[in-house]
Amino acid sequence: MWHGRIDRFWGGGCRDGSQRTVHNRVMRINYRERVRRMRALNTWAWEQASSLREGYHERPRMPIELIICPLGKEVNHGGILRLAEAFMLERVTFSKESDEAEDFSGHRGADQWQPWNWANEFEAVASAKASGRQVVALTLNDRAVAFDEFDYSWPCTLVVGSEMMGMPEELASQCDGVVAIPMFGVMASLNVATATGIVVQHIARCYADEHGFQPLREESARLLTGG
Repeated sequence: MWHGRIDRFWGGGCRDGSQRTVHNRVMRINYRERVRRMRALNTWAWEQASSLREGYHERPRMPIELIICPLGKEVNHGGILRLAEAFMLERVTFSKESDEAEDFSGHRGADQWQPWNWANEFEAVASAKASGRQVVALTLNDRAVAFDEFDYSWPCTLVVGSEMMGMPEELASQCDGVVAIPMFGVMASLNVATATGIVVQHIARCYADEHGFQPLREESARLLTGG
């Protein structure tokens, strides 16, 4: 109720600024607590991975990379980095936001392990194609097929569009194929990180099944074998 009263008072405006001061103080406290908890979680994740650290950077990675267009809204570089490490992807290339915004707060320690870099999305796609990679766009257009019906080949690059505007057609047209996620409700789109996770899991499983790629963690390896 106390926070609700402040929000209502603040929403209606306050002449002397006293409630605004209290509101800002609450927000600063909440922010500091969120930062503290995030750091604690990152430390915990680092400690939990202690048995897997030795030789980690020499272990093979899946020949799958992500090229992420400027996200434009709900920037979540950390969440995508965490996703990429969870599937041992080769690399993530982020494109700079127009306002230089970045948010790696959700990485949970993945920045210690996952290779990534900044680059222009058009240049990154051109480089991937020049090196012989299959380049697949995750967007909805007239060329799109269901992501789980596409014939992926290796090495594979998945290009992901922005949160609000999707992917420019001039970029999608440079890709070897286009995939999208069939949906059954009223919503016409998904959050970028969510959509990327759905498709990456499928591509990673395709590669793992074809090449016998095994997870680092025993509990995940058991899931693949049904043991």
